[in-house]
Amino acid sequence: MFPRPPATATYPRFGGLRGDNGTTQLGLDFQRMLRLNGTLFVAARYGDSGLGNTRMGAEGGRARWPLAPCPHPRATAQDECHNYIRVLVPRDARTLFACGTNAFNPVCRSYEVGGAEGEEVSGQARCPFDTRQSNVALFADGSLYSATVADFQASDAVIYRSLGARSPPLRTLKYSSRWLQEPHFVQALPYGPYIYFFFREIAVELGAPGKVAVARVARVCRNDRGGSPRVLERRWTSFLKARLQCTVPGDAVFYFDVLEAVTLPHALHGRPAVLALFGTQPNSIPGSAVCAFYLADVERAFEGHFAEPRGAAGAWPPVPEERVPRPRPGCCAGMGPATAIVTSGDFPDETLAFAKEHPLLHGAVAPAGGRPLFTRTGTRLTQLAVDVGAGPRGNHTVLFLGAEDGRVLKVLAAARSPGDVQNVLLLEEISLYEPRWCRGPRGASRVLGLELHPPGQELFVAFAGCLVRLPLSRCAQHGACRRSCLAARDPYCVWLPPGGCVPFSEDLPAGFEQDVEGATGLTGTCHGEGGPKGTWGDSGGWGLFGGGGHLGTLRDTGDIGPLERCWGTAGDVKSQGDAGGTGWAPG
Repeated sequence: MFPRPPATATYPRFGGLRGDNGTTQLGLDFQRMLRLNGTLFVAARYGDSGLGNTRMGAEGGRARWPLAPCPHPRATAQDECHNYIRVLVPRDARTLFACGTNAFNPVCRSYEVGGAEGEEVSGQARCPFDTRQSNVALFADGSLYSATVADFQASDAVIYRSLGARSPPLRTLKYSSRWLQEPHFVQALPYGPYIYFFFREIAVELGAPGKVAVARVARVCRNDRGGSPRVLERRWTSFLKARLQCTVPGDAVFYFDVLEAVTLPHALHGRPAVLALFGTQPNSIPGSAVCAFYLADVERAFEGHFAEPRGAAGAWPPVPEERVPRPRPGCCAGMGPATAIVTSGDFPDETLAFAKEHPLLHGAVAPAGGRPLFTRTGTRLTQLAVDVGAGPRGNHTVLFLGAEDGRVLKVLAAARSPGDVQNVLLLEEISLYEPRWCRGPRGASRVLGLELHPPGQELFVAFAGCLVRLPLSRCAQHGACRRSCLAARDPYCVWLPPGGCVPFSEDLPAGFEQDVEGATGLTGTCHGEGGPKGTWGDSGGWGLFGGGGHLGTLRDTGDIGPLERCWGTAGDVKSQGDAGGTGWAPG
C-alpha cells in the first residue's frame, strides 16, 4: 500500500556528546528538549563523574553542577542517584532555567546561553525528585509556574508559583484530593489573564471501583496574591479545574481519558484552540485519539456550575446557583464579576471558603466538532507535534504522532469549512527505533519527545537513548513515478518535470505539481499497485483544516486557511552537521 520507504538507518542520530564516557556506558536517558535562539538544547542524565549535565545537541556545549550524595537506600544500583534534568525552560531571551533531580535532592540554576551560570536555588516544588514523577514549568510575568510533587514520597502534588519579584509564592492546597489526586502533568501555558495546566488525574467524582484516570484542565489567575489570613493564606484563591472530554459519539459513548500531550495554542477556523492527544485506560484495549479544543469553550466551562459530593452513593451533582457566593469563586480580582475587588486577599471569607471546597466544575469541555480529529486503535500514541504551515503556500496542517513502539505517524488534516463532517489522511508510518543505536532502559522504544523545526524541514524524535533527525519530506521513496508522487498527497513533496518527486523549496522553478486535495483522483504507483497512498482515520473522523488545491495550476478551492500560530515562533535550530564533536552521527 505504501511505497517502499528509504532506510531510516541513514538519518542522523544523537546519543550523547563524543568522549562522554558516562553516556557511552549508561545511555543518553533523554528527559527534555527545547529550541531557544537557534539552538536545540537536550536535557538528559549525567552522574558517572559526579556532575549534572544539560546537553546542547546543536553546539555540543555543556552545563553542569556538582551532584549531591545519594542518601536513599531505595535507589537501585545507584541508577536513580544521577542528576536527571527535568526542568528546562527559557527565563528570558538569553537565559535558561534548569532543574535536576540531583540524587533525590532537586536543585535549579539559571544559565546564560553561551555565558555564565547563576546561583543555585532549591528545586523543591519546582522539580520532581525522580524521573517517574511528572512535571511542567514555565515563566510568565517574571515568575516560575511549576506543577510537580513537593516531597520524596510524591504524596504532595503541587501547582506552585515562585521566584517572582512582584508576585508572592502561592501553591495549591496540601493533601487535598479535591484539588489534585495523583496528577500526571502534561502542559502549562499562559493565555489571557490565566495560566492553564493540562493534566490527568484519578477521578474523585465518578464513584467507579478502582482508579479511573480523567483528563483535566485547570487555571489560576496571574494576579492572584493568595487569600486572607483566615482562609487560603499563601494558597491559590482562583484555582479551578474542569474535565476535558475526548469521546467518540454513538449509542455507547467511547471515552479517551488518558491525556498524553497538548500543543500550544493555534488558530482553528479563526479561533484559538489547542490540540490534545489522548489514550485509553491502561487496563483497556490500546487506542489513541487527537481532539481539538477551542479555548473559548475552555473558558466557558469555568463559568459553569460547581460540583460537590452529595449522598452515600458518591455522586457529585451541580451546586445550585443560589448557593454560590458573590463575587463568584475563582474569579480574578479586579476583573469581571470581581471588578470591585482590589486584590485576591480582599475576597469575602465566604467566597474563599467556597473556593477552597469546590475547585471542580460540573461540566466538561467538549472537543471542537463534537468528536476526535483522528483515532487509532491497537496503538498507544505518546507524543504530538503539529506543523501549521506545510505546503508551498503554507496552508496545510500536518500532525506528527509518536508511538510507544517507536513509530512516527504523519497525518494530513484537511477540511473545507468549520461545519463540515471532516476527515484526516494518514500519509506515512515510519519505524524509527533501532535498539543498536539507542541504548536505553526497558521500554526504550517509546517516543518521549517530538520537536518540529519547519525552517529546517526536520522533526527531532526523542527516545530514551537517542534523538533521531527525521526529514519532514521523504519524497525519494516515490522515485520517478509521477502517479505515486501525486497520489501521496504529501504537502512536503511536489512533482517536478521531467521526472522527479522532490521536497518543496522556495527556489524550485515554476511548473511543479502537487495534489494534496486529491483532485486528480490518482491512486497507486507506476508498478500497478492498487489503492491510495494514504489511509483515512479509522473512526470515520472529521477533517480539520483546509486550503489549497492542485498546485500545478494553483487552483483555489475556496477552502478555509490552516491552523495559524497565535504567538511568535521560537528561534530556528542551527544546522547540526556531524562535525565538531556534537555527537550527531549518520546511520
